[in-house]
Amino acid sequence: MLKEILDNEIEYEDKNAEYIASAYNSLVAVDLLDIGLMDEDEKQTIKVIQFQAINIISECLNNIYYEIFDISPDVDNDLVL
Repeated sequence: MLKEILDNEIEYEDKNAEYIASAYNSLVAVDLLDIGLMDEDEKQTIKVIQFQAINIISECLNNIYYEIFDISPDVDNDLVL
């Protein structure tokens, strides 16, 4: 039973790391694009990708932060969003 619990925790941590890596990679990929050559729809798509990636990174970092410092998201804390 303990092994199952530990495996689940490791899997959870790996998912956060995978999500952060994927989101970061998408930010790097769109940063390399020349928006000067794009129409307005393509520029909007880039903005949406950036917005989504930043939200994914923020959510995963908050999950990791709560886990490391054992802080409930319901507790008032200026450092936690």
